[in-house]
Amino acid sequence: MLTTLLGASVLSIAFLAGWTPFHEEVPAPGPQPGPGPTVPPKPSDPIPTPPPKPLPFTTALSTSASPYLMADAPQQQQQEAVSGTLLKLDLAEREGRLTTDLGREVAFHIPKPELFVHLSVGQRVTVKLDRSQQAIGVMETTTPELRAPQPAK
Repeated sequence: MLTTLLGASVLSIAFLAGWTPFHEEVPAPGPQPGPGPTVPPKPSDPIPTPPPKPLPFTTALSTSASPYLMADAPQQQQQEAVSGTLLKLDLAEREGRLTTDLGREVAFHIPKPELFVHLSVGQRVTVKLDRSQQAIGVMETTTPELRAPQPAK
């Protein structure tokens, strides 16, 4: 009688709570996407072209030295060349100022002091400036700025 009572209670618990096996059921593996069969291209499909080959890198060495000392600057920036006499050259603060032949004073910032190491105050120079008034190039031998011609009367 005890065994029937025990068996009936186990069955009632199993029916009321639901049957759960002691191990987890693993789902069947699904099909994995793969390359599949090779299908020839349609005549209307575009033909793929290989990427262009890079041009070989060559350096043309020049025996003559350039009078320009240039800092690294992007070429798409607008540049202005200003000629005149150096009034101030402070490499510690990285600032300079020059006066042009027309009497205009131009202040500029020096991003690379090594461009101005060999120059001194009072020397005539041409400085190439970018939009933000930074000196990106220096030339020691200069040509004077010419005044604009007077309009014909």
